[in-house]
Amino acid sequence: MMVESPNRVWQRALSTLSAIATFVVVVAALFWARSVLIPIALAVLFMFVLSPLVRLVRRTGLGRVPAILATVGLTAAFTISVLVAVVWQFSELTSELPANSERIKGKLASAKAAISGDGESKFSRMIDDLATIFAPKPRADDGIPTVRVKEDESYASWLREVPAFITPASEALGGLLFALVLSVFMLFKQDDLRNRMIRLIGDTRLTTATKAADDASRRISRYLVMQLLINTVFGAIITVVMFVVGVPYAFLWGFLASMMRYIPYLGTWLGLVPAVIVTVAFKDGWTAIAVVVAVYATLELLCNNIVEPRAYGQSMGISEVAQLIAAAFWAFLWGPVGLILSGPLTVCLLVMGKYIPRLQFFETMLGDEPVLGADVRFYQRLAASDQDGAYEILREELPRQSLAATYESVVVPALCYAKRDANELGLSAVDLEKILGIAEETIEEAAEKDADRLPDADVTPPKPLGERIRVLAVPARDRIDELAMDMLKSCLDSRSWEVEVSTAAKLTSEIVVRMSEFNPAVIVIGSLPPEGVAHTRYISKRIVRQFPAAQIVVARWNSNLETPEQRKPLTELTGVIVAESLAQTLVHLQSWLAALEAKQQQSEKTAEPARIGTAGAIPILA
Repeated sequence: MMVESPNRVWQRALSTLSAIATFVVVVAALFWARSVLIPIALAVLFMFVLSPLVRLVRRTGLGRVPAILATVGLTAAFTISVLVAVVWQFSELTSELPANSERIKGKLASAKAAISGDGESKFSRMIDDLATIFAPKPRADDGIPTVRVKEDESYASWLREVPAFITPASEALGGLLFALVLSVFMLFKQDDLRNRMIRLIGDTRLTTATKAADDASRRISRYLVMQLLINTVFGAIITVVMFVVGVPYAFLWGFLASMMRYIPYLGTWLGLVPAVIVTVAFKDGWTAIAVVVAVYATLELLCNNIVEPRAYGQSMGISEVAQLIAAAFWAFLWGPVGLILSGPLTVCLLVMGKYIPRLQFFETMLGDEPVLGADVRFYQRLAASDQDGAYEILREELPRQSLAATYESVVVPALCYAKRDANELGLSAVDLEKILGIAEETIEEAAEKDADRLPDADVTPPKPLGERIRVLAVPARDRIDELAMDMLKSCLDSRSWEVEVSTAAKLTSEIVVRMSEFNPAVIVIGSLPPEGVAHTRYISKRIVRQFPAAQIVVARWNSNLETPEQRKPLTELTGVIVAESLAQTLVHLQSWLAALEAKQQQSEKTAEPARIGTAGAIPILA
């Protein structure tokens, strides 16, 4: 078992501590500098959204500067108009909603009666008991006279609320104006910003960096523009529905629905709550409420499952869990604004992680693509004794590729990992045996599933045993090599090949004796890396000496685990072909098949004994 040196352990500990310290510092900076960073984030998003509009305006013949000013001016005017309308409707709503408190109470009472009955049931009494807990308790008279201070009517009550309202409103308006001005300057300096991004990615590969920067900008712009359009259409439909149903201030609910959709997964349902409350307050009966809920649910399902996947084109590849965690993270740091910006910010970080090597960890953390290959996941399931999970991975791969390709890309590397861990990392013999037992059963299941999808497998009858080409598959060293030969057997058509897999427990002398009895036309020596080169060379030399004219293939699959220098003892052997993959092994066998069948037909015409399996009768093919 390999043990890390103390220096290596300390280096890993220092790297971990540095990463934690960096994360804490960055989070603290994001929190304390939010009043500056929020407008900057808004400005960047505005730039990505306005860039396509600027290009569209420039097609009319305007120059760059007039196009930017016209686009920003029209956008600002439209945004201010929408905000004025929303603020006006919200102020009107707050003044009218208290007058409808009795209708709300009546709806709640009828809902309670529908749920709990006439009030005599245990469930009804439980609701009443819970209501008394939250009900305000009357204050006992303590005998102390109450001193009433006459308010100065000249100082209107609404004036006392002005400072509390103006301060946050002025901060929000100031931040929005700053973001708008900054986005204008970013649009003017867009080329310079792109060049700086290229320099950040790496100017040693200028072409690759330029394509990466342009592609990242295009994908982010496309995502944000399409998200804006979808949310705007969503809000417009809600506005029309609320107006038709008769709910007042329909524009307010459409705007709220549009903004809340920026919150991933939960935004639509959070925006539904105030819409339902207002519908309860202003509409009699339950029909309007049912219509509102149905429209929200239908639109959300259509957007999530049909509209957004097609509108966004190439998926940004954000994990659902990552989106929810990002929403909570940005809401914690920047409040409601961070909650709304969490989706676009997550997309920007993901794209940056795809193209900037130093930020690649963002792609790993936020992406929805598997960070581990199918081979590693398959080996994990084997190590966890999860046979169902291991077979599920193979079943996912089989529809996309052939059985041999699935073995090549998933099973063979996993077996090599097991051999490596057993030789270098101290994997116990008991654990190794469990892994190989599950792997053997999984391989058999995959082979059966692959046979089921070949409808012509039972149409053509197999050849008689004497006419099929005999292949002896010899594991070089251990059971892992034996499983490799089992995979080779399952990939060969039993109608043309008669394959016998020897056991790893047999001695070399026993294998030679079996070869004399079986008379194979082809001998395949299975040897998966790492290690085992010396023993494979010994077996190959013994077989070549006994059968100098035999077709011998050394199946040294997954050879990328070793260097050509390490394979040199095998490649220098005379009379042996080294196949570096399962595909190469099958190619060699198929190339020999025609010659072997021709040799068989020739022996039948000359009335010689049909010893198609005799290795000495077959010439070696390169």
